[in-house]
Amino acid sequence: MGIEIGGSIEKVNGKEISYNEFVERYLAKNQPVVLTGLMDDWRACKDWVFDNGKPNLKFFSTHFGNSKVQVADCGTREFTDQKRVEMTVSEFIDHWIDDRECGGASNSFQEGNGKFVLYLKDWHFVTVQALKFSLYFCLFIYLHLGF
Repeated sequence: MGIEIGGSIEKVNGKEISYNEFVERYLAKNQPVVLTGLMDDWRACKDWVFDNGKPNLKFFSTHFGNSKVQVADCGTREFTDQKRVEMTVSEFIDHWIDDRECGGASNSFQEGNGKFVLYLKDWHFVTVQALKFSLYFCLFIYLHLGF
């Protein structure tokens, strides 16, 4: 007893379809489609992953290593959720690499090295400069437009 899913979803090269054609063939009919090729030139696709599709952890450690993040400790419950711990991105990556070198995680929440699986969840990366800009912009709107 379960849900049977049938059919297939069409794949279309997004660079070869116009917006009007997309609307007519898919959007207006509420028809799902997978658009490919639209991110090929994105820098993140080159910097964040290797050609084999594996994440470039050194890139993240180098560029965001000192950023503090909340990480879920999947082996420890706290109320109705996993316990959260704060660490730097570099510490999280070191934990990940250490796990892979010890044989990797199994289907349980415990890794090959005896540590529990950590999950970097909901990483909201905001720079101080972005916050300052937002505050200055809000102040500008308030002072000059009276909102």
